[in-house]
Order: sequence, then structure tokens, then C-alpha cells
Amino acid sequence: MITKSNRPHLKAISTSTLLNYLFAFILFTSIFGCKVLEKKNQKSATIIKVKNPIATLRDNETISIPYKLLQKEFPSAIIAFIQLIDNKSHKTIVSQPIDNNEDGITDAFLFQTDLEPNETKYFSVNLSQNIPDSSSVFAKFISKPEGLGDFCWENDYIGYRMYGQARADAQGTGTAIDVWCKKTDRKLTDDWYTAGQSYHIDKGYGADHYASGKNQGCGGSGILHKDSIYYSKPYSSWKIIANGPVRLVFELKFSGWKIDNTYLRETKRITLDAGQYLNRIESTYEVTDKNFSFSHAIGIAQRSDSKVIIDKKNNLSESWEKLTIPAGSENGSLGCAFIADPKTNVKNITSRNNHLFGIMTAKSEKSIIYYTGAAWSEFGNIQSFENWNTYIQNKKECINHQCTVTILK
Repeated sequence: MITKSNRPHLKAISTSTLLNYLFAFILFTSIFGCKVLEKKNQKSATIIKVKNPIATLRDNETISIPYKLLQKEFPSAIIAFIQLIDNKSHKTIVSQPIDNNEDGITDAFLFQTDLEPNETKYFSVNLSQNIPDSSSVFAKFISKPEGLGDFCWENDYIGYRMYGQARADAQGTGTAIDVWCKKTDRKLTDDWYTAGQSYHIDKGYGADHYASGKNQGCGGSGILHKDSIYYSKPYSSWKIIANGPVRLVFELKFSGWKIDNTYLRETKRITLDAGQYLNRIESTYEVTDKNFSFSHAIGIAQRSDSKVIIDKKNNLSESWEKLTIPAGSENGSLGCAFIADPKTNVKNITSRNNHLFGIMTAKSEKSIIYYTGAAWSEFGNIQSFENWNTYIQNKKECINHQCTVTILK
């Protein structure tokens, strides 16, 4: 037995000696890690083949590779070191592993590229300790007092928000999607919520010039039942699933409906990629009465001077309006649009109550997928209604005809 009198004497170690040991350990692990990556890269690189199947230009196209296709060569322990190189330009590409169902396992590997009509491109997959991670997307819950519970998200082109319950209590807002007009590709959410300033005033980088109204704005939704539209209270909870650098994903839950003794709850999963104007929105309802008949109605607010396209053949609608906030000012124009996913059943696209509406079939626990978003004429290449229409028509083609991805050895 070791007692106080016979236990081993522990010699004190100086701080400088400890630092030397620590430096040696870091140096060893760094060299060892480099050797592992070097040995891995000595094998022939994995090649990704991406094909654009249509005669449409695709800018900032997000390519999603199921991780199971890469897992054999790149197990989860080294996923953080995966590096993608464009074989044509030889540039390293920003990429992002993503866990869509939050089970702790990577589901897909994302990156972006530009593709000419019908172009095929090749990318090499290697390992490196120098992975670019500059993010062009950002999502954030803004608490009181500045944010009043708003949820904001943005990319390098445009920004959006949905109002919180505190703002609804104070200002009477609802479930509309508001638009932030940006003049820069940098993150602006925190700047706009700086105490003591108005985000309706453009200080050189954009502002909130859009009048969203209470319940629709640019893509807000409600429930259509017996020819009446019912709106929820503002969202009751939020969750960020991914926050860049290529894609942001978050969920908002709404629990504000009771119609004919039936209770309904909705979860919106919203996705926005870098370099894109449109959000991908997936709405799923939970309904206490499975036989309750209703439709999902997304709306776009209209003004007296709005230019409008309703394209029932392609299941989309577009608008273009002048922006006059603050009152009496002229701040360019804003385009808003709705596109239904090809897997979603559209009942009608119509105009009623000063709104464009996309009416879609809804069933309990069945996802409804659609795209909504906006572009401001004062930033970027979309400066007219004609530009906006061209963009939306091309985007519809890209949604309907996804790129094909092949893993080559």
C-alpha cells in the first residue's frame, strides 16, 4: 500500500519543459496528419463528373453528392479534409458536408459551379488541410429588444425575414415573408439590427424597402378551406440545421390554426443557397382530423402598379413592383416569384384580394415543395421585369431537369 511516507516522489516539471513537450506533440501530429493525407493522395484521385442535361446556362449551381458514394474512399473521420478542384480552371472550390436529418451522419456533400448549356465538367476529390470556408449564407434568430423575435436569413444576393411573436404583439405583423434589399455581398443582418438606426434607410449597402403586409409578402402562406384563407400566428419555434458556407437550412414551426374543430400545425423547412434568389420551401402539416380537406396557399402581395405574369402551364407566377419605402422615396423595383416543384400538385394559380396565389394540394404529413424569392433592380444583373422573367423561366427548367452526377475512379 502506498502511504504518505513511501509514495513515489514526483519531480516538478518546469513550464518551459511542458511547453517543449506540447510543441513536440503538435509537431508530431501535424507531420503525421500530413503524411496520412499525402499517402491518401498518392492514389489516383476520385473524379466527379457533372452533366448539365439542358440547353440552359446554370450560374452558381449547387451540386449535391450523396455521401454514401464517397464514403468508401473518404470515411467520416477525414470528411473535414475533403478538397474539390475544378479540373478545367484548376481552382479549389468551397464545399460543405451536410447532415439533413440531424442524425450525426453526413448525408450529402455540396459544392457550386457554373455550367454552360449541355456542358460536362470534371472535378477531382483530394485531401488537404487547407480547405476554403468563406461563407455566403447566414441565418439568425434576432431576440428582443432589437429584433422582436424576427428570424432572418440572407446570402450574397438578397435577404429575408419572418416576423416573431413579439413583433406581432407590438406591431400587428403576421406570417408574411419580408425582403431585405442588399447592395453588397457581405453579411448585413447584424448591421440592420444595430440599436438606434432605422433599417428602412439605405446607408449605402441596402435597406428594408419592401412593404410585406401582414400575411403574404413575398411567399408567405396560409390554409385555403371552403374558399376562405386562414393564417397562423407567427412561428412558435425555430431550429438552424445548416449555416453555410454553401447552403443554409432552418425550420420554423407554426401552431396557430383551429378550423371546424380541427387543429393544424405546420413545419416550414427553408433552404437558401449562395448565389441564388429563390428559397426552396418544404411545408409539412400535422392535422388532428385526417379527413379534413384543405389546400396550401402561398401568396405574393400586389400593388396598383405591379406587373404580373401567371403561367399556369409551368406552375409559376411573377410580379414586378416599384419600391417606395420610406414613403415618397424611389428605391428601384423588386421582382417576386413562385415556382411549384414538379412533384407538387398545383390546383390553381390565381389573383384575389390584391395577391397572387399558388394553391397546392395538402395532406397531413405529406411534404409540399415550392420556391419563392425576390431580386432587387439596384444590385446584380436583374434590372428589369424582362430580366426577372428570363431568370424565373430558366430557373424552372433547372428545377425540372437536375444535373446528373457520376463518380469516376
